[in-house]
Amino acid sequence: MSAAIAAAPTSPRPGRLRPLAGIALRQYWVPGVILLLLALRIGIQIVYHYYGWADAVALRNRVGSEAYHFGRYADDAHMMTAKLMDDGAMLAFQPALFAALLTGVLTAREWETRRVVLALTQTVTPRRWFGVRWATLAGIVVALTVPLVALYRVSVVHAFGLNLLTYGAERQNAYYTIGPVTVAYVVLGVAAGALTGTYLRRLWPTLIAAPLLTWLVAAVLVRSRAMLLLDLPVLSKVDGFHPGGVLGLMFYDTLPQDAYLTNTLTPGDYWPYQLASTALVLLAAALLTLAAFRVIHRRTA
Repeated sequence: MSAAIAAAPTSPRPGRLRPLAGIALRQYWVPGVILLLLALRIGIQIVYHYYGWADAVALRNRVGSEAYHFGRYADDAHMMTAKLMDDGAMLAFQPALFAALLTGVLTAREWETRRVVLALTQTVTPRRWFGVRWATLAGIVVALTVPLVALYRVSVVHAFGLNLLTYGAERQNAYYTIGPVTVAYVVLGVAAGALTGTYLRRLWPTLIAAPLLTWLVAAVLVRSRAMLLLDLPVLSKVDGFHPGGVLGLMFYDTLPQDAYLTNTLTPGDYWPYQLASTALVLLAAALLTLAAFRVIHRRTA
């Protein structure tokens, strides 16, 4: 009898990760579908513009390289670079801001509606409850962002390799800005939304605070050039700071940019710069997440 009881399947406890992740996915399916539709629209636009490079090549072959780069035609370097910059603007920092906004709002609603009180009566620790939900949100947004970043990189590398872009800051931003760090910014947004939603516990203040904190952290990281401490070869190339803009920064859409830095990069610097920036942004995200867990511990001790 005792052997039969021991062999009988046990129902999953509420505190286990898989049931909690399933609950989170069921509750977040509506924002997930909305994000999916937005991602599909962006992806379709990137793919459509990618096939436009063939027209750019045909134009250059017909009018010559100088006319293609400095003339005025429907598919010249200026028009095609502008389209590529528009594609990148939708990816550079907007997914991070959406992630911050979504995570902050959903977390604040947990506290504001006191739904978390009901959840914590089911033998679930507060850290596990929120940790699984934040990880689920991060997984959703990251899973939608990675394919878009890959598509964009295919397009920009193709255009860069064929010398179809204009020369100058736009070319540098288009090539060097988007990559693994774009995905890391999404994780940063989730962490910022987790902290602000947990600390404020109110919907409307969190609507402002979550994206604002994400932007401020990114601005400090970019302005400080802290990523160059992990990418020393680039550090020796950069000279001076841009004096204009907020905090001495320029911007690529909503993403804070250090023009003096990006304009010194060469194709061989792409991966070291991206990986160093990614490591730094993920470190900042980890610190924000730890701060959110500390706030949870104080609220529920």
